[in-house]
Amino acid sequence: MNSRNLTFCLVTDSGFRQDEEFIPTLEAALEAGTTMIQYREKSGRLSDRQIYLQALEVAALCRRFSVPLIIDDRLDLAMAVGADGLHIGQKDLPLDVVRKLWPGERIFGVSVASPEEIARAEAEGADYLGIGAFPTETKTDYSSLGSDGVSLLLKESSLPVIAIGGITASNAPGLIRTGCAGVAVVSAVWKAPNPGAAAQEILDAVHKARQYKA
Repeated sequence: MNSRNLTFCLVTDSGFRQDEEFIPTLEAALEAGTTMIQYREKSGRLSDRQIYLQALEVAALCRRFSVPLIIDDRLDLAMAVGADGLHIGQKDLPLDVVRKLWPGERIFGVSVASPEEIARAEAEGADYLGIGAFPTETKTDYSSLGSDGVSLLLKESSLPVIAIGGITASNAPGLIRTGCAGVAVVSAVWKAPNPGAAAQEILDAVHKARQYKA
């Protein structure tokens, strides 16, 4: 499974949910129409074994819904659970090295914040780019550029772009109209009382923005 529908990527965050709520939250978002899952475990409360077992559950769920699973940062984990791809940042292994270590049909995403980083990601064979849009409490070590900044970087890229960071049903449409292929969401779903409804609301907003853009 390596379809590249980038419309709505849900990034996991176990810090917002009790362990027994983690998989049901993902399932609700997938039932709402989530098109990609990025597994990211940064809470620091899980051992490597626990992370592996949790990621296996996520992989099985993604296969059931025919949705690709992307692992954040950790090539070893992506290989171990049979993920569809890997998302890396500027401090991680270079993409050309990752491709040599993990050959085959994969989906590779790279976080970028400048024209130079975009050019390097394109040269190394990225499939999509992640650009920080708005400030977020889940990640502090990245640049949030705002809609105008995202729009400027889009002009530098020939690759599809996913906007991430502080994404809500209110600001997602503007990002889609600027040319983003999709959005990646964390808090707006994981902190919502009804995760499925929250995911559906953002998806509806994205689809309406595409219709307006067309």
